[in-house]
Amino acid sequence: MNSKIFLVAASLAFIGQGPLAARTWTSADGSKTFEGELRALSETAKTVTVVLEGGKIRTFPISLLSETDRDFLKKEGHKIILAANDGEGAGDTPQAQKIGKNLAKPGILSKIEGKSFAEHQLTESPDYYIVYFSASW
Repeated sequence: MNSKIFLVAASLAFIGQGPLAARTWTSADGSKTFEGELRALSETAKTVTVVLEGGKIRTFPISLLSETDRDFLKKEGHKIILAANDGEGAGDTPQAQKIGKNLAKPGILSKIEGKSFAEHQLTESPDYYIVYFSASW
């Protein structure tokens, strides 16, 4: 593959991926801090997922965070996550899934009807995805 084409393609892939609001998180006892972006929040499991500066993703109990950070999560956590996902809410619709969102667009999928292909529109999220990739070197 031509390295210039790869560089242009890689550059275009990152355009439009705005960063989430990074913030300084503090441990419950106040002895440790770290920079990270909120990625996910589970109130049922009582966990938070944060992307650290180096790109590492860490999930840990909310109880390990300071009271200030816990208040922040209660007030702003879900708003930040929804904004990062372009306002997509939770749910089982194709638009609510990252992989299913693009497959739900009209004209993307086809299905076999008899001996020919017909356009297909997702009405619910599939249980499984089959991915076929072919490359010629």
